[in-house]
Amino acid sequence: MKRALIALVAASALVATPAFAVDGNLPGGTSIAVAIATPADGAEVAPGPVTVTGTASVGTGVPVADTSLIYVLDASSSTGNPGAPSCGNILQCEIAAGLALNAQAQSGTIGDVGMVAFGVTAATADVQPGAGDQLLTGPATDGDTDGVRDIEEVISSTFINGVATFTNKNVGGGQTNFADAIAKARTVAEASTRARKIVVFMSDGFAVGGGSITVPLAGIPDDIDIYTFAVGSGSNCTNAGPNNEGSLEQITAATVPGGHCVQVTDVGSLPAILPGVIGSSLSTLSMQVDGGAFTPIGNAAITPDLPQDGPVNVNYSVATPALGIGSHEICVRANGTDGGGAGQVTDCHTVVVNGPGGAFALEAAGLVKIPRTPEAVCPPGATKTQVAVNLPPLVTTGALNASCAAAGGTTTALSSVDGATLLGGAVQLSAISSTCTGSGSGVNRSSQVVGTINGTPISAGPATIGIPGVATVHLNESTTGPGGRLVQNAVRVEVLGLLGIVTQQIVLGSCYIG
Repeated sequence: MKRALIALVAASALVATPAFAVDGNLPGGTSIAVAIATPADGAEVAPGPVTVTGTASVGTGVPVADTSLIYVLDASSSTGNPGAPSCGNILQCEIAAGLALNAQAQSGTIGDVGMVAFGVTAATADVQPGAGDQLLTGPATDGDTDGVRDIEEVISSTFINGVATFTNKNVGGGQTNFADAIAKARTVAEASTRARKIVVFMSDGFAVGGGSITVPLAGIPDDIDIYTFAVGSGSNCTNAGPNNEGSLEQITAATVPGGHCVQVTDVGSLPAILPGVIGSSLSTLSMQVDGGAFTPIGNAAITPDLPQDGPVNVNYSVATPALGIGSHEICVRANGTDGGGAGQVTDCHTVVVNGPGGAFALEAAGLVKIPRTPEAVCPPGATKTQVAVNLPPLVTTGALNASCAAAGGTTTALSSVDGATLLGGAVQLSAISSTCTGSGSGVNRSSQVVGTINGTPISAGPATIGIPGVATVHLNESTTGPGGRLVQNAVRVEVLGLLGIVTQQIVLGSCYIG
């Protein structure tokens, strides 16, 4: 897919790619990576928001040399006009920009390079010292072993009206022929087998002669992007020439959807601007929870702020929405661009939320106080057993048992009492138990009571049974406690005093989630 030129600035300092990152490459071959550092994959976390931390990078890993780069220099007579003190005349500033771009090409994403010079006509440059007219070479190749990269020798040999190395070619200087320059650039690009072809097209004027640019642009492959630069005050992105030959803006618009010609009024800035054509950028980070939409991670959670030009590494720390009991997938995505277009990588971790819960076998409040005995709580979870309680006539019990365990997104709390006698024998119980289970699918509560009240067998299911003037007995009771806690009581007895006022409460076999 073609892309717009996102940024034209110099690259920042190199920082190492984080370990254990999900690594990939952008369409132009630049490395891009993202990693979730915490929580660890498979971690168990508390209910509520979860803080997610990690790193993302672009341009710090191993690149793929998947792009071809073609330099197109205007060598017409007008490029002899003054450019800037920092680089010389306009042509010398074009040359300096080409050399700066080729220095950037050493980052590893550029597989081969070529060059075209144009004036009245255009010519493909011979970019290797061997026999024949060679259209392509490596960005770092030094075939004649003179200590200078071959393509840089060729770029530096460009003169008014032509190019001298490795074969002298004259293009004439009296006019500016965009159409032939495009045709020759296309010839070089189509000679490359790389997946992407980037053409950097510089001119200090506008098309004069050579015919319409629509002819060489017709049917141009999607893998060729032509970025145009109007250099100096004598050039203009939108001037289509005296006979409507076509403008620099039209060239980029035809090959880079959403792209635009870059007006470079300050000629001296061209060497700093041009390398951005193949530069990379880490543009955004976003987070997804449980397969929902990716939502942007704001710069308040990212250091340094995005977007950043590569190579760069950033850190992030962001909170998820509140997570309930169960298993959840958290994904962080990094989006970036390079000379080939936009791309992304995503790292996902699964976390498990174990809800809080607990259970106890016996509790008494009122004139006689018995703390929850024993009580097991999640987290961290425990299994506890306590010997019988003997407080006649109020309560006598067998062994008291409680446990709570939380794992894999499920919390299970159990309590039981190995028989009990209450209120001087009015309540005789042989089995008492309750179970509470909480998971991502909800909370389940149940209990069982076996015995008699005043000699009458207890039926299954919830029930409230009165012992006139003595007590009210609640069996298999599901209720809600403080803070929305879901409670299951196997037995809850309210002992009545004068005027029917409750003076004592006894709970046997209770569990809760929440």
